[in-house]
Amino acid sequence: MSLDAPPSWSQGRTLYGGMTAALAWAAAARTSPDLPPLRSVQAAFIGPASGRLTLRPVILRQGKSATTVGVDVHGDAGLAARLTFFCGAARASKVAHERAVMPAAPAPDDLPAVLKAGQGPTFAANYDIRHVSGGLPFSGGEPEFVMWARMRDADGADPLVSLIALADVLPPASMPVFPEFGVISSLSWSFDLDRLPDDAAAWYLCRAVSESTADGYSRQAMDLWDASGHRILAGRQTVAIFV
Repeated sequence: MSLDAPPSWSQGRTLYGGMTAALAWAAAARTSPDLPPLRSVQAAFIGPASGRLTLRPVILRQGKSATTVGVDVHGDAGLAARLTFFCGAARASKVAHERAVMPAAPAPDDLPAVLKAGQGPTFAANYDIRHVSGGLPFSGGEPEFVMWARMRDADGADPLVSLIALADVLPPASMPVFPEFGVISSLSWSFDLDRLPDDAAAWYLCRAVSESTADGYSRQAMDLWDASGHRILAGRQTVAIFV
């Protein structure tokens, strides 16, 4: 699968990481349309995803109920990202519980938009984002974000591809304590899916919490809930910060 990196989804000199991962999953699903439901993803962002992108999916292992797919993303500068998708069919089980609690939050329609036209990285114009709690970038507040987010134009989008793209939409959670603007670069991102989405245009409550930042690297936890209060996704990310 090859395509030009869409300029409207850029983040500095590279394609936005969420869209890189979403395109990789779309390539995997197109190559193997009978995959079991997606359960877990590991992504390594290696270089800039820019120019002509080539996505190369390969089945790494296929068992009775689980399939593992690898996807390499190459851009004009070489290998840009390497992703592994773990897919597994549902099985009967005597164990079921859900302990993650959604943070209290006003409805997104009751909150103002975070970004005005022309603000933020280029890809952010594709999203409607509403601030709930935590600091704002460079504010000196707590190093965490809680925000509602949805895709602005999701007509015809696959709900899972849309969710993967959206799941990385928040800035690094350490950014409120940045003393000044600094370049950031995601190094790795992993996430697990509690549920599969069914609406590409849905609102999601996104939380990112910086757990530690030192030596130019930030480690954070990330969660997404749907509007009914069910957690959809739980993730972790390591970000290089240059400030």
